[in-house]
Order: sequence, then C-alpha cells, then structure tokens
Amino acid sequence: MSDDDAPSQAVPAGGDQSGAAGAGFADDSRRYRLDSRLATGGMGAVWRGTDTTLGRSVAVKLLKHEYADDPAFRSRFETEARHAASLHHPGIAAVYDFGEAAAADGSGQPRPYLVMELVEGQPLSALLRRGEPMDPEVAADLMAQTATALAAAHAAGIVHRDVKPANLIVTPDRTVKVTDFGIARAADAVGVTQTGQVMGTPQYLSPEQARGGTATASSDVYALGVVAFECLAGRRPFQTDSPVTTALAHLNQPVPELPDAVPGPLAAVVRRALAKEPAERWPDAHAFAAALRDPSGAHGPAGVGPGSPDATQVLPAAGAAGAGLAAGAAAGAAAAGDTPADGTAVPTPVATPTSTPTGGSSGSGRSPWAVVLMVLLLAAVAALILVLLTTGGDDEQPEEEPTREPSATSTSAEPSPTPTESEPPPAPETVTLQESDYTGRQVREVEADLRGQGLDVTLQEIDNGGAQEPGVVESVTPTGTVQKGATITVSYWGERLQPTPTPTPTETPSESPSPSESPSLTPSRSPSPSQTPGRSSTTEPTPSDGASG
Repeated sequence: MSDDDAPSQAVPAGGDQSGAAGAGFADDSRRYRLDSRLATGGMGAVWRGTDTTLGRSVAVKLLKHEYADDPAFRSRFETEARHAASLHHPGIAAVYDFGEAAAADGSGQPRPYLVMELVEGQPLSALLRRGEPMDPEVAADLMAQTATALAAAHAAGIVHRDVKPANLIVTPDRTVKVTDFGIARAADAVGVTQTGQVMGTPQYLSPEQARGGTATASSDVYALGVVAFECLAGRRPFQTDSPVTTALAHLNQPVPELPDAVPGPLAAVVRRALAKEPAERWPDAHAFAAALRDPSGAHGPAGVGPGSPDATQVLPAAGAAGAGLAAGAAAGAAAAGDTPADGTAVPTPVATPTSTPTGGSSGSGRSPWAVVLMVLLLAAVAALILVLLTTGGDDEQPEEEPTREPSATSTSAEPSPTPTESEPPPAPETVTLQESDYTGRQVREVEADLRGQGLDVTLQEIDNGGAQEPGVVESVTPTGTVQKGATITVSYWGERLQPTPTPTPTETPSESPSPSESPSLTPSRSPSPSQTPGRSSTTEPTPSDGASG
C-alpha cells in the first residue's frame, strides 16, 4: 500500500494516524467523530461522521494538510462554507458548521473543517457509462432538478462555476443534491483568482470562461447543458486530448447533434443551453428547468440550432467570404468583443465588381479594370482559404453557406469549409492515473471513480490475515497514461479471515464413542452414524470396523 495517499492523511486533529474507521475527530472539542472516508478530492477529503451532540450522521470535509497554510486554498475552502451555508434549498446539500482545529502533526497552522448534510447516494459521474445514453425522461428530470437548485443559488447571488456530474449527488429515489461550492463566486464579489486565471473543469467550461471572462449564472446554465448532453448522448459534446483544446472547442466548435433517440423538443432545449453567446441561452436556470420539464411547450431557441437565420446568415458571395475571414480572425483572437465590421468591410468593394467580368468580359474598353478586379477577387478568395486552413474555420457557418449561394463566384469558396466541417471521429481519450490517488480508499468508491472516467474495472480480492481494513484498495494497475475503455485491476483487502479450529479431521474417526464431534469439522462423515459401523463406513474404514475386512 502506498503511503502517499493513506487514510491517515485524512485524519485531522485529535485522531490517531492509523487511518482505520473511527480514527478521530474533526474538531478539538471532539464533537464531530470521523467514521469512514467517503471520497478524496483535489483540496481535501470527505468523511462520513457523527455529530455526537445531536446524534446525527453528517459529512465532514477536511482541507488537506499540505494546503492548510496556503491562503488561496484556505480562502476557497471558507468560500464554500460561507456560500453553501447561505443557501437553503432541498436540492442543495446543507452546511451545518465550519471551524478549525489544531493540526495533529504538531504544526502551528490550524486545519479547517466543514460539516455538511450527509447525502446517501452516488455522484452522477458514477452512474454515467461511456457510450450508454441515459433514458431521456430520466435525464430530463435529473437536469430539471439541478436547474431548479441552481436557480435558487443564482437568486441568492451565488454562481457555482463548477457544475459537473461529480458535483451532483443522486439519491436512490432519484433526488439530486448539488454539492461542492468550493469555487463558487458571489455575483458582486471580487474573485480570489488571479487575472486571466480560468476556474472550472475544462469539459464543462462555458465559452466566456474559456476566453477568460467572468462566470455568470448563464455560465452555470451552459455547464448544465453539457451535463445534459452527456446524459442523453453517452458522451460529452467536446472531447479532446488536452484541457486547453477542450476549452477551445467549447469556444469555437459547433455543438454536435444529439442521437436520434432523443426527442426533438428535448434536443432543442439542450442545444439552446449550449449556445456560444450567453444572450442566446435560456434567460436563467429557472427557465431552463421549466423547459426541461415541458420541452414541447418551451419556446424555441432565439438564435441557435440548424436552420436558424441568426446562427447562419445569408450573405452575398463576397460577403460570405468576408464572414469567413471575420470568423477566422475572431477564433484566433478569442476576444469577447469582436467587431464584424472590420471583417465584412474587406470584401465589400469586391462584391460589386463580381458581375462586371461576367457581363462585360468581351468589352475591350474596360478590360484592364476587369483584369485588376479579377485579380483582387482571386486574392480575396485565396486569403479566405488560407485563413480557414490555418484557423480551422468559423464557429457556426461551415456547412450552410456554400449550399445557399447561387452565385457562380461563390463556387470557388465552396471547397474551403468542407475539411473543417467533416469532423473525424474524436481521437481516443486518455486518462492519467496515479496509484497514490486510489490506494487506501474504499474499493466501491475507487470503482465508481474509475468508471466515471470511462475505464473498465476488474476487482481482485486479497486474502486478509486480519491486519488490514476490509474493502480498502491496496493497488491499482496499470497506472500512468491509459486509454479510456482500458481495464484497470483494483486489488483490495478482503474480509478478515477467521481463525480456524486446530483439531484435524484424521484424528476424529479413531474416537468412535464420540460421533457428535465429527459433523462440524468433517462434513463427509456426517451421514455415518457410529451405531452401524459394518454398513456405513464403506469409504473410510476405521480400526474398529473389523467386520468390513
């Protein structure tokens, strides 16, 4: 077992360092007893605990020792306590208490702890299976519950900023609880992060967050739209090999189509939540929740989805080329305040002369100007192709534009969007596993964690002589960078072996007067009563069975 992530590191002040269940208390007053560790995250560990004063089960979150003296992590931990405690909604895990305790290692830096409602259930990430879409009705219900809870947080001025399956706990009766407000932000507060630093999980990051903008309530709507897409499609809308390219995909790439099995109205509701521009999404989480509960009665997206005139505008032939140039420049700059006038102004003078060569190509009086204008047109088209090849095309318009342009001059621009629209199957995703992140944890927790990352899991039980805690993971193989779908072997300690009685079966038959002792140790002799030795002992004759000879 690795010592890097042993359970003892999750035991706070007042507890021993063995890591066993019931190892200690979260606070100096010994009110909150730690019973068993539930999960380990980036900042800390979550324990199942008991409030010994009120006699109720609680969840206790502890900041890791190595972060206890880091002002940024302490501030984030306290932010979670403050924000979550200010929210009172059945869809949000309640916070009961917050405090600090002296470190068990003797250091002078106190260690924060957070006492929360204990939610019996599993994170949504453990329920999702790669390539296996969820039932649309179930998915819509879970997402509607989440949107309602987020609407309550937004009404209180709190933006979650990290909505993802791992932070949505689903109870056995399919009730959703939103958790982990660790990087949440008050709408009117100054952020604790540095300028330009992006907070959140790349797979669920909104476009405005990806470009470094401030997260708003609409950002939470977008993130929940990504979760809804993942539930309905069995995969995320954007999957790449690195966090950076994933974030850029949210910013630049069009949203893929949902499977045909998803009802059209529900698909439209989710697509609107995934609009690149916040103004084109649902106006708030409450509206998103209402649309999820009644997709057929929801208003269509304001400017999103296939065929929407706002998503792809019809321009003249040269104007379409200019739009491609502007979109390519916008994608390269990734700026929040793009000015399309700069992009469309370039091809505008070219748009009028395009009819000149076709209508007056035989006129000798204007042939020099026609040649000059034709050269300018070809230069503009060449620039368009170059920009599209280097920037990967525009955000929303690679397919519809060529099919809607009747002008002959637009045919030269048709091949350029084709390579950008034909999206090849996403490259196999990889996951980086570090054994110390999993050893010392409960096997069911580790299995759910690994499966939530798209990995297959094989469980291997290890004989436990009695010195190890049952169900605790001892090793995980392979580790390092593995491809999603790979099989990971998780070895864990089995139940403690009970000591076996020392009497040996071979000595029992010689004591014919005591047949009552043999059934418990030697089941094969149980049907052989000692009263009829001459007929029953056909397989194992004893010295007393002289008649059998």
